[in-house]
Amino acid sequence: MNKDKSAKKNTGFYIALAICVVSVAAAAWTTYGSVVEYKPDSDVSSASDVQTGNDVSGEEYSKSDEDKKQTDESSAESSTEESSDIPDEKSEADESKAAPVNTYEGQGDPAFPIETGEVIKKFSPTVPVYSKTTSDWRVHKGVDISAAEGTAVHSATDGVVTAVDKSYMYGNAVTVEGREYKIKYCGLSETPVVHIGNEVKAGDTIGYSGIVPCELLDEGHIHVEVKKGDGYIDLESLFDEKR
Repeated sequence: MNKDKSAKKNTGFYIALAICVVSVAAAAWTTYGSVVEYKPDSDVSSASDVQTGNDVSGEEYSKSDEDKKQTDESSAESSTEESSDIPDEKSEADESKAAPVNTYEGQGDPAFPIETGEVIKKFSPTVPVYSKTTSDWRVHKGVDISAAEGTAVHSATDGVVTAVDKSYMYGNAVTVEGREYKIKYCGLSETPVVHIGNEVKAGDTIGYSGIVPCELLDEGHIHVEVKKGDGYIDLESLFDEKR
């Protein structure tokens, strides 16, 4: 009789335990399903969309950005300091293009500028001479040598061409500087034969005769001026009595 009661008691205990286990399992399964199916509301922004309050122009600002900015500024300053040490190549190039210095040491017998020409107006630096073109009296710092247009004009001395220019009074001109003399040949044609820096020998052709605007009423000729030092001298003084 006691055994039957004990067996019934044990059976009831196991049934109650089984019910508890099933209930716990069912509760766990329900909770898991709820977690899986949960979705956040679309109005809640994700953490990556939330601005921190240090936002600058739409880009996240951080300490690393400040460090990078300082590094970039330091690099720029360093670059500027290095560039300031580079020599001014332009100024050196400009100096190299300066007018040539006459170092020509050539010398030889002088040559008359117009091979068959004659002096038609002499050197007169202090006593005025009459000018047909200007109808007045004026000093004459050069000599006029007869020459038909297109006649070859020769350098009287060895030297270097230091100027090729034009004036409204004397027309196109070429200047040759030698060791002693600086000679300017005026009244040449428009077409240049020599250029600045060219070395010439006495007798070399430096141009062809054209016109002398301030002496148009005189016969065709060229006007030649010779300087020695700071003063003008007579071209004819360069030649001996045989000329």
